[in-house]
Amino acid sequence: MRFKRSLLLPLVVLALGVLPACSEGGDDNPPRTDAGMDAGAGGDTDAGAGEESDAGADAGAGEDAGADAGAGEDAGADAGAESDAGAESDAGMDAGVGEDSDAGTDAGADAGDDYPGPSNEPSTCPDDVLLCELFDEGMTPPPYWTVHEDHATLQVDGTRTRNGAGALHIITEDGHDGREQVVSTIANAQRRIDAFGTRLFVRAHVYMRSLPRIFGQMGTVFMLANLDEDFGGVELQVMQDSGFALDDWTGREGQGWTPQPEPILVGMAAGRWVCLEWEVHRESTSSTHGDMRVYVDGMLAHDFVNIGMRAFNSITVGYGFVHPLGPSGSETWLDNVVVSTRRIGCD
Repeated sequence: MRFKRSLLLPLVVLALGVLPACSEGGDDNPPRTDAGMDAGAGGDTDAGAGEESDAGADAGAGEDAGADAGAGEDAGADAGAESDAGAESDAGMDAGVGEDSDAGTDAGADAGDDYPGPSNEPSTCPDDVLLCELFDEGMTPPPYWTVHEDHATLQVDGTRTRNGAGALHIITEDGHDGREQVVSTIANAQRRIDAFGTRLFVRAHVYMRSLPRIFGQMGTVFMLANLDEDFGGVELQVMQDSGFALDDWTGREGQGWTPQPEPILVGMAAGRWVCLEWEVHRESTSSTHGDMRVYVDGMLAHDFVNIGMRAFNSITVGYGFVHPLGPSGSETWLDNVVVSTRRIGCD
C-alpha cells in the first residue's frame, strides 16, 4: 500500500501513539508479519484523522525546532568512531550468550507502591555522544524534546532515580481496551539526532513495576525513526514473557513484527533497575537491512537479523501500549538516556 508522506508525517511525530503495531494475535503472531505497515495505515485514522490535538500541533512545532537542535549537535559520528564502536560492540556481544540469567525471574512481580526518592549516586554523561539526558535538572526543554501523552502521563521527578536527582516517570491508565475502541495508553518524548550511518547504540536505565500483564500486549520503550524523505522506523518492545520484540515499519522488504524466540534465557525484569541497551548496525549507509541487538545488564538477550534500515534521525523514549488489551495500567521510570555511535555500557 502506498502512503502520502505529507499526510503521515504530522502523525508520526506523535511518536509511538500512532505508527507502532501489535496485532490482536499478540505474542503468538508468526515472525515478520505486515503488522507494522498495517498499523501505520490504521494510524492515520486511529490516532489523528478525526481529531486536532494540542499534541499534534506541539509535535509539528517540535519537529521543526528539533531539526535545528539536531543540526546543532556535533555528534562526532565519523568513520573512526564507527570503527571503535565495532570493536567495543563485538566485545559486548559475546557476553552472556546462552547463559541463564535471573533478569526475568521476577518479571511478573509488582514492585509495590514505595517511592524511595532520589539516588545518592551521581550522574555523568560520557564523552563524544550524540545525546545524553540525565533528567537531573528536568528534561532539556523544547525545542529539543516533543512530549506525547495518550491516556498516560510523563514527567521528570525524584520519586525513583537510578542516579542523581531526577528520572523520567511514566504512568499509563488502566482499563483501556483497543479491541473495544480506538485507544492507546502511552507517553513518550521524541527528539532529533544526527542521521544514522552504520552503527548506533541507545542506552537507558529502566525500572518497571511490572511487565505487560496480559498475553499479546506489548509495551514500547524505544523508537528510532526517520521523519523526512527516508521515511520509516523500528520500535523496541517488551513482552509479557520478559522477551523483546521489534516492530519494523521501515517499508523495507520483510518488514513486520518479530519476537524474541523462546526460551527466554535473558530478558527484561520488573521490580529493579535494568540497564537496557539497543544496538543498531548495517554494513554501509546504503544498506537497506541490518541487525539489531538487545542487551540486558550487559548480557546479549537477542540478535534480531534482517531488519529494515533507514537514516534514522529521531529517538523516542517512554513506555506504554499502542494497542492496550484491558489491563493497561503501568508505572515505569527511565534514567540516564544516551545515544552514541559506540557502545557506552551500563555505568
